[in-house]
Amino acid sequence: MCGVERRAFLGYAVGGAATAWVSGCGDDGTAGTAEGGTSSSGADGTVAADGASTGITDETGLDDTVDSSGDSSGTETGGPAIPCDEPNAFEEEWEAGALEQDDETFPLAVMAGEMRPNSAMFTVLIDDAQTKFLRVWRAGSEEGVVLVVAEVEVTPSETGYAKVMVDGLCPGNWYSYAWLIGQPGDFTARSAIGQVRTAIATDALEPLTIAMAACNGSSLEWPAVQAMTDTQYDMMIHLGDMAYNDGNTSLDEYRASWRQYMGAPDMRASYAQSGLYATWDDHEIDDNSNFDRETMDPGQLLKRQNALDAYFELLPIDATGPDYTLWRSFRWGLTAEIFVLDCRYERRPSVGQYISQAQMDWLKQALSDSPCQFKVVMNSVPITNMPGLVWDFAANDRWEGFPDSRAELLGHIRDEAIENVWFLTGDLHVCFVSTLENGTDMAGADLREIGVTSGNVNPLGDILPAPQFDYGSSDPHGCLLHFDPKTNSVNVRFIAPDGSDDYNEDLSYDE
Repeated sequence: MCGVERRAFLGYAVGGAATAWVSGCGDDGTAGTAEGGTSSSGADGTVAADGASTGITDETGLDDTVDSSGDSSGTETGGPAIPCDEPNAFEEEWEAGALEQDDETFPLAVMAGEMRPNSAMFTVLIDDAQTKFLRVWRAGSEEGVVLVVAEVEVTPSETGYAKVMVDGLCPGNWYSYAWLIGQPGDFTARSAIGQVRTAIATDALEPLTIAMAACNGSSLEWPAVQAMTDTQYDMMIHLGDMAYNDGNTSLDEYRASWRQYMGAPDMRASYAQSGLYATWDDHEIDDNSNFDRETMDPGQLLKRQNALDAYFELLPIDATGPDYTLWRSFRWGLTAEIFVLDCRYERRPSVGQYISQAQMDWLKQALSDSPCQFKVVMNSVPITNMPGLVWDFAANDRWEGFPDSRAELLGHIRDEAIENVWFLTGDLHVCFVSTLENGTDMAGADLREIGVTSGNVNPLGDILPAPQFDYGSSDPHGCLLHFDPKTNSVNVRFIAPDGSDDYNEDLSYDE
């Protein structure tokens, strides 16, 4: 048990370890750096010593019980999670599940993101725009007792959006969190309960399970993603088209669209289950055919700004406007480095630029420098050479339409002999497992890409040809990727909405 009593702990919180952001505020770190990309400044939440289960279930049915070692994969990890030094936390007899869940005050999904070994970001919409408390905890030494590791008073923006970066967490640990109404010692209601796992320690090497999603579609039901929720995974990766905001122009219209999506029960439950890394695609602003990325029209530029402001005020991504640098990377020990790309809003078709040269230079260097066994590239639009004239008709909307940019990246991976690069993608409304080229000696011919759709349907997915495509489907699926450093393989599992496996194979570059 930690020997820090409650008042002393709150003194630590106010004076120094967690930084709270509200919409439009906060210092932006330097994006595009390895080991977490953007950096946070300070923290007023503090620490926990090891990962343990909370055993608390909220009204959504989310059970946030995890293995007491902090490992959710069911595989051996060599013992408990690494303890943090001198944890400033207090134990309290408190049952979050006993508080009423107030979905009117907290109408949207609770979310966590930017997971690093010692920190995570938490975001929420507070509908009454009044001060609330964020509490982060894990199980204590006795049943019914929790170890509170952060309790942060947060005043949101005038429209209710709030972000909090909590530092001082422990690597590879699961935490529960909720937003609370009332005052410490007299909380009266709460948001849904979420859970998040911090990135594993920098020298750790253990299996990692990732849930993939993209192309949600216009439906507010998400059965393909819900099919994954019986499986514990370390994080969710969303590859874009999280909301279909087509036709919106004003900031209020974009906010209303996001509210509709993020208030849907399936999305509330899914985003509460794990931390999130996300990139965007076209529908976060508008369908690609309705927006010129190089426009100088003031009305269109304002529309773009409104769309991006709405995106970043809601999601747990550490970036500030007006320009919002999205690309960054996150290392999970020595197992995997996850590279988040911006494959939409740095495009310049007039000069053949798919991503900016700054992003390209960062990506190449970061891939070369990564000590991780697996390099996982969040690539919102495919880099695979898609087959046939039907696909080629829309090649200008993906890497294929920018051959110089594509050749620069794939040539660098080949020339530097960078191993175990796995591209993840969405956009095309199909699920697939591919090699980037079909039986050629071109750069990228031996690389793999995994595509997913979580909502929208494309009939061409059922006729993707072998041997370039190991698997193809027109239908939405859940997708789980299990990266196993011991076998140097990736298990790829596509789950149908009824819970059955449509594809379940171990893939390896060693074969």
